[in-house]
Amino acid sequence: MKLVKSYMKRKVVHFKPQDSIFNVAKILSKYHISGAPVVSNGKVVGVISETDIIKYMRLKLPEENALTHEFHILSILLISLVKDHLEFKKELQKMSKIKVKDLMSKEVVSISPDGNIIEAATVMEKNRVDRLPVIHNGRLVGIIARPDLLRALVE
Repeated sequence: MKLVKSYMKRKVVHFKPQDSIFNVAKILSKYHISGAPVVSNGKVVGVISETDIIKYMRLKLPEENALTHEFHILSILLISLVKDHLEFKKELQKMSKIKVKDLMSKEVVSISPDGNIIEAATVMEKNRVDRLPVIHNGRLVGIIARPDLLRALVE
């Protein structure tokens, strides 16, 4: 049977509860990952994901209003872009003050390094998560994500 420890990543990007959401977004983007464990005093206390951040941002489409018919379409587009840019800057400023602990999922679903790949896939599917922290003796030792499961399938 294929075990989690054979396919997990041992170098794990992780965050602290006091980290800024803005910095988390930058790091997730830099490493092309969708989420990571949150660790405090060596223990996994949560998980933060792109979904958590996007939910917070509450992206909105520009609303149409009565002025739409009176202005040239290019003028409307420019006004809308400026308005959206200013709102986006305000959101970024807010994001720099929001901490991981405020948005993270506190219910951690994890697996042991000695768990098997089928068990990992079942836990991910049941809990609708894309990654599982791998925990041994209460400590984070790795992470296994859906692409790792696919790799196990084809090897």
